[in-house]
Amino acid sequence: MTTDELLRALRTSRADLAGLIETVMRDRLPYIVIPTQAVQAWREEEPQRWAETAGWLAAHNVALVQV
Repeated sequence: MTTDELLRALRTSRADLAGLIETVMRDRLPYIVIPTQAVQAWREEEPQRWAETAGWLAAHNVALVQV
């Protein structure tokens, strides 16, 4: 799945995962800090979309820091 395809898919999500990807791309971030509660909610409410997002982050060597 390309980044554009992922963004299109994420825009149908209730969570703002597309915004997360866009921020990482725009700012060329090596890591992203996300509250653990947000990650847990995404895993429960949007498991497929979260898996795609986490996979994209890993593929682009963007570390996920949960706080």
